[in-house]
Amino acid sequence: MPLSSKIDFYFDFLSPFSFFAWTKLRSSPLISNIEPRAVPMGKLFSSHGFLGPGEIPAKRDYELKKCFRYAARNNIDFQPPRIFPFNPLAILRVATKYAAEGSQMEIIDLIFNAIWQKSMVLDDPELISELIEPQFEGTCERSFSRQARHEIRENIQSALDHGAFGVPSMVFQGELFWGNDEIPALLSFIDGNDNWNREYYDSLVEKK
Repeated sequence: MPLSSKIDFYFDFLSPFSFFAWTKLRSSPLISNIEPRAVPMGKLFSSHGFLGPGEIPAKRDYELKKCFRYAARNNIDFQPPRIFPFNPLAILRVATKYAAEGSQMEIIDLIFNAIWQKSMVLDDPELISELIEPQFEGTCERSFSRQARHEIRENIQSALDHGAFGVPSMVFQGELFWGNDEIPALLSFIDGNDNWNREYYDSLVEKK
């Protein structure tokens, strides 16, 4: 599906819903238009002043069950790590455009599969290096650079500027879509079939 605009895909490896969205988009013609943007979702939560689902036990347990149900319905191998959450910053920097160079898509594939299908806890630099370096030499070294850290900060600010409050968030031509279940709405928007009562919506919300 050739498009004139990129689709910014804001994700965190700690988000199973980011994994599900990536899995769906990766097999879609849209993938050639995806611009991956790694963000620590905790920064989005704190900027908006609310707790993440992992910090609310009842919601955490429900959301995990929801993930298993979604995976079963969609025939997705889903084996989350037993130690969760963990600090994602090191692995997010590995997935920046700067660190990954021309292999960003493949590195994101590798990391998502390692965490959510092989139950790996990827917060140890040595373990990350063992996973990444055999196939993508030099990536981990670049991930410690000022440029990779700056890219993460830019991604956070860009996500907030578009009104993102969680991941996965997809932005196309300024329109935000949040959650793996919003991919059909994104497709409708792209196809020009985003038909709903926007005028009444505008009357209900305060426009900035």
